[in-house]
Order: sequence, then structure tokens, then C-alpha cells
Amino acid sequence: MDHLRPGRLMAPVICLLTLLMVLPAARALGYTAQERSTIRSFERVAPSVVNITTMQCDPEFFWCAVPATEGAGSGVILKADGLIVTNNHVVAGARNITVTLLDGTRLEGRVVASSAEDDFAVLRIDPGEKQLAAIPLGNSDKIQVGERVLAIGNPFGLGQTLTVGTVSMTGRTIKDGGKILRNVIQTDAAINPGNSGGALVNSDGELVGICTAILSPTGSSIRIGFAIPVNRMKEVVPGLMRRWPRVVGWTVAILLVIWFIRRIYSRPPPASGPPPGIRYSN
Repeated sequence: MDHLRPGRLMAPVICLLTLLMVLPAARALGYTAQERSTIRSFERVAPSVVNITTMQCDPEFFWCAVPATEGAGSGVILKADGLIVTNNHVVAGARNITVTLLDGTRLEGRVVASSAEDDFAVLRIDPGEKQLAAIPLGNSDKIQVGERVLAIGNPFGLGQTLTVGTVSMTGRTIKDGGKILRNVIQTDAAINPGNSGGALVNSDGELVGICTAILSPTGSSIRIGFAIPVNRMKEVVPGLMRRWPRVVGWTVAILLVIWFIRRIYSRPPPASGPPPGIRYSN
């Protein structure tokens, strides 16, 4: 019974425990450092990116009497209380807005502020008791050409999707429809219709841009996409949320127009009498 001594039994047990501890690490070592970085960044940001579907009425009919046109886009959770930022063109003219969270929860969204010029819109949803994750904000002024970035959004309405690329150029000026967007980020990460309003994040999982447009003769990605820098969002969105400055600004502008019109039409008529330089004799 010498072979059953405790000392001999301990060796196989130790080997088994060591193997169980090494296997997960060995599996992790199967990923490259870049892959592990991508996975970490996605896991950090994914809960803060939402899918947006919209429904627009046919302008020829009242009260949406006919089936409406559906659209798809993306958005990012700016605050845990249900504040979401997307592109204005994603929700412009939409009658119904549905926001879908990562876990599949569908909530009604409503536009609380927007700017067509800056192509930003702010939505509000009521999460109830659900805990939302606000997206971490980075600093787009530090973005470098060649830096690795991830685009997360809802291309073609397929649901949350990740694509990876690099920053191709910064400080671009593009014309999108009737508006001009300045100082945008160009990336070769695949951006398709439906990605608009989604997140462009860096390797640390921080938001550096809002995906907004592509250059493509086919309508799908040829790896020339553009994102509005997050620092621009930081400047614009707080102003959109403050209503009083805008109300006061419009009020002052209207009063100035009224004052100018009154100045024009309240001039006294010229005095009657002979034209200048002519004297009448008795």
C-alpha cells in the first residue's frame, strides 16, 4: 500500500490544479494584444451605444393614414438618466422614434433639442428602473493620424456592429447635403447607412467622434467615413439644452427687426412748398 501514501497523492492533485489555472490564461494568450484591446474597448462602450429606428409620415396624407417610411440610425447615451445624442438627420421629420438598448429593450424616444446646422439632436428616453451607462468621453483634439479607432453602430438596421480602422485625416471640411461640416475626423473604419449618430471610440474605449457621413458612389462603405469630433459635441449640446438663451436671442432679433421697420415707415413726409431754389413772386 506504499503507492497510496499522501505524499504521492498530492503530486497529481497539484498538477491538476495548476492545469486548471493555466488553461484560462492560455486561452487568453491565444488573442493578440491588439485583439484583447479591441475586446476591452468594445465591452466598455457597447452598453452606451443604442440603435434608433424612426417612422416618417407620407407628406401627402394626414395623420399617417398610409404606411410610413422607416429609417435606421444610432446614438450614444450621454447621461445615465436617459439623455441620448445622435445626428439631426437621423431623426429629422420622424413621427415615431424607437431606441433599442444593447439588451434588446425598446423604449420610446423624443427629440428635446436639435441643430440642423451642426447635425446634432438630443433625445430623451425614460429608462425606468433600468441602469443606463453613460459613454466615456475622450478628447478629440489629441487624435492623431494613424491612431486606431472603433466604429460602433447600427448599419443597415442590422443591430449593434463593430468595425475597426484608423484615423485617416483630421480637420476635414465636407459638404453633406445642404450643410458644411468643418474639422471632422476621417477614418477608414467601415461606416454604412445606419451608423450615423453612432460612436467612434479610441483604444481606451473613449468617445472621440460621432459617425455622421460617408463618401461613396454606391451608398455603402468604401472605407471613407467621417465623424464629428466629440469636442464639438461638448460645445454644441449644452447650448442646445439651454432654452432661455435661444428664446432671448430670437426675441432680441425680432424686436430689432420691428424697430428697423418702424424707423423706415415712421419717417415724416416731406414738407409741402415750392421746390428748393424756386421763389414765388407776389
